[in-house]
Amino acid sequence: MLAIERKQQIYSMVKDNHMVYVSDLSQKLNVTEETIRRDLKDLERRGLIMRSHGGAVLRDDAAPSFTEREDINFGPKSIIADLAQEFIKDGMTIMADTSTTAKFVINRIDSSKKLTVITNSYKLINDLSQKPNLRLFATGGECFGMYKAYVGRDAIATINRYNADLAILGCFGLAQDRGLMENNSEESDIKMAMAEHSLKTMICSDSSKFDRYSKVNTIKFGDIDIFITNEQPDETWLETFKKHRIKCVYPN
Repeated sequence: MLAIERKQQIYSMVKDNHMVYVSDLSQKLNVTEETIRRDLKDLERRGLIMRSHGGAVLRDDAAPSFTEREDINFGPKSIIADLAQEFIKDGMTIMADTSTTAKFVINRIDSSKKLTVITNSYKLINDLSQKPNLRLFATGGECFGMYKAYVGRDAIATINRYNADLAILGCFGLAQDRGLMENNSEESDIKMAMAEHSLKTMICSDSSKFDRYSKVNTIKFGDIDIFITNEQPDETWLETFKKHRIKCVYPN
């Protein structure tokens, strides 16, 4: 069994049982307790679990997997995807992260527009590879299984080789005193690299992400050009977007 498959099994056990013990995992997965401790340390570093004496528990704020996230807030994501289309022009080169909203946006692009899409999402590559109008580039890199993503320095090195017209990014949360935040540093590093190598950065986020804090600061408001959401933000948020010259788009 590959290490990434073992870690996915461990995370599934934590989600199902809420608490696991090193000794039990060692027996069930037929590896040493030291190997299990290293796996738990890595899962904790990614923000998915918290280690406890002799085992681990699920973090209350642990992010769901890509598959789970695809089924969350389907309606708002569809609204955002439709609103985003006016900013996508024929011939563009786009960078897209692994957010499910970014996938919605790419999937809604009119087939008459020919685009180049650079992404670290192998889920997006797999699902949209048959679209003849899309030329898809995968970053490669370390496989981050539960997010269906490539991460790490190899993925970032690929991103750094290219220049895009538009970065289409999601976020785990955002707050007026922090900007955009992510649940793990791996995804945060990817998003920052994509924003840096794109002429414009478009954030696609449903209203549930407002005033939601997470542990990794990612992109400051001054680095965002367009913000698309599914309903009108309150006045304090509209003032924040205006202050930073961000074009905020929402349904009329």
